[in-house]
Amino acid sequence: MEKGVGEVSAFLLSPVTHHGKQFIKHAAVLFLLAALAISGASAQAAGMIIENGMAQPMARYTDPRSLDYANEGSELLRFPVYVETDYDTDLDGKPDLIKTMVQVPRAAAEGAYRAPVIYEARPYIAGMYTYNPTLPAAGTYDFDESVLYTRPAKRIPKGSVTALQAAARANPADWYYHLENDPFDQQYMGNLTAYDYYLIRGFAIVQTAGLGTWGSEGIECCASDLEAKAFACVIEWLTGKRAAYGDPAGEYRIEADWCSGKIGMTGRSYAGAMAFEMASLGLEGLETVVPVAGPASWYDYANSQGVPSGLLGRYDAIADLSALCASRFPTGEDALRQHYENYLSWIRDQQIALRGDYGSFWQKRDFLDSPHFKASALIVQGMNDDTVHPRQFVLMRDAFLRCGCEVRCLLHQNGHVSPGSEQTETDIMIGEHTYTEWLNLWFTHTLLGVENEVSRLPEFTVQSNLDGAFFGTDQWMTGETLRLGPGTGEEYTVSAAGARMSNAALAESTFDGCSGADRLAWTLDIAEDVTVCGVPEVRLRVKTADVDRNTLMIGAVLVDQADQAFPCFDVGSIGVLELRVIREDGVDRGDGVDPYDLVEWKQVERNRKVIAYGVMDLRNPEAGFLPASAETRAEPIAADAWYDYTLYLQPAYYTVPAGHRLELYIVPFCGFSDDAAIYDSYSAAELEDMGLRPEELVPVTRDYSFTVDQGASEALIPVPRN
Repeated sequence: MEKGVGEVSAFLLSPVTHHGKQFIKHAAVLFLLAALAISGASAQAAGMIIENGMAQPMARYTDPRSLDYANEGSELLRFPVYVETDYDTDLDGKPDLIKTMVQVPRAAAEGAYRAPVIYEARPYIAGMYTYNPTLPAAGTYDFDESVLYTRPAKRIPKGSVTALQAAARANPADWYYHLENDPFDQQYMGNLTAYDYYLIRGFAIVQTAGLGTWGSEGIECCASDLEAKAFACVIEWLTGKRAAYGDPAGEYRIEADWCSGKIGMTGRSYAGAMAFEMASLGLEGLETVVPVAGPASWYDYANSQGVPSGLLGRYDAIADLSALCASRFPTGEDALRQHYENYLSWIRDQQIALRGDYGSFWQKRDFLDSPHFKASALIVQGMNDDTVHPRQFVLMRDAFLRCGCEVRCLLHQNGHVSPGSEQTETDIMIGEHTYTEWLNLWFTHTLLGVENEVSRLPEFTVQSNLDGAFFGTDQWMTGETLRLGPGTGEEYTVSAAGARMSNAALAESTFDGCSGADRLAWTLDIAEDVTVCGVPEVRLRVKTADVDRNTLMIGAVLVDQADQAFPCFDVGSIGVLELRVIREDGVDRGDGVDPYDLVEWKQVERNRKVIAYGVMDLRNPEAGFLPASAETRAEPIAADAWYDYTLYLQPAYYTVPAGHRLELYIVPFCGFSDDAAIYDSYSAAELEDMGLRPEELVPVTRDYSFTVDQGASEALIPVPRN
């Protein structure tokens, strides 16, 4: 039963009993505020405990992962709210509501202090893999995207509820539930406890999966401004500028009066992209973002300089990701599901029509050129990430810098992971602190105004590929380059026939330091240590006679080679590094919060290590580093005519030791899986039998060749300034 206003007031004024001890909350908080004022501590930090520049535990932990959980007696309150957006993407005549989970220390909800917020916008967390749409053949449905931008009148609430009332009637089934058709038999919300470390230290935690996910309205609009604007509504609610409701029907308004108005965002992958997009909107109250392995450009996530990137071997990367997260739809009405599948079909068809080029579809989903960035940023990126490539962090960093924002980067040697991982329950040391402690320092500095080590961070904190130690540096794209080029000015022809596609296969079975029918090799002996710090550029003059082929790709791979095997961080085909446990349960995250294992990432022995690679479209010589440069060419290239290309390889921070050799290979394609040429391997009928449609697959073919004018070609490798 819902508490009445009088009951809530009585509850606020009564002593609260925990483990046999009574605490008069308001008296304790008033004493703390007075102490902070006397000590001269930051006013924004009032109500939280700050030591050594970090927020310290101030609330007893209670575990919400049980259907028997209750907020009564807990120093941490959990409850959902339903934030009202502006648009009606499910066409029901009302603005879509998005379910948003709030976890807030009781002291803040009772008014003792106002809590800063760590906000995660992550479509995965409400459920994944629960919906497998059946789409019509490509090009058969013309969807009018403008219908999604309908703005109906806002709701008129019947009344209001307080945070304490919402917490009193909260049902754990709202956040701890099971989706029957989930093939992985997971419980959701999947990462409700990921931020417990910060929660017990006085931060409020706010998480939402957004449009078209379980408990929310609307349709999942992956990579669109609609999705971004919906997530932005949560920040507007937290800063008092937007309505939210304590019930899914949208009848009883609820305020975030416990929020300090200072918000930071973080999250990995999709959530990292959402943090970047929120920053691009210049939202009041969003003070800082910590994107971890997040796409800055949806075009560049799915494509590379005019060609599909090989991420899925299909053109429907965005539609596939949208359906993956659309946890609302297994139980949706037939008409609603049809509406959504029409939208997915349209997204897929737009990607097929562009065939890897940039166009209006991608432009509408491009946040890079926003003039509104004002939040600070700590960008975290794995330099061996083959899912969200390292180029994304460069695009992201440049966007912040153009607007004069404070930016720091943390570059590590693993793949698509967070250094402090809720999936593996592990953390690593970065100097004297764990990764989680560094985030504590960052959020305490940016959200509470506390001076600490963060203000002294260099532009880059980098994990060495030699020994795994982290070091600070400001060296990046210094303007100094090392030239790597051919030893001859002769023309050389490379054939795609029989060429391998995956980097792992190329490094193991193709690259041998020599040119061959499917590769052109340039090499350079390294007499003293050389550090690659930036984006290598491979400038080529090329011609081809095969302009009528389906796909014309040219790639380049930069390799560290040694005669004797050497230790390196190589994620191989599994995409992540193996772990070595240094201390089991060695990372204390607070009393009652599950500890993490302290680990380090293992090196392996290799004779060759891929440093950086890139691939582009021979049909599009103008395609450059920025996504918008890869627009469809006005005139097709001519057969056997010379064109100038610049291949931008993935950025690297990598030291090549003395005695090794740098190798650069010019190849037809790289960075793909070796089964990406499935279009060539089976007939259309056979593909249909496997549930694959030929028109949806990237048509990777091997019946073409190109010729390189070596006398007019070179590679420029960025190195530190002396």
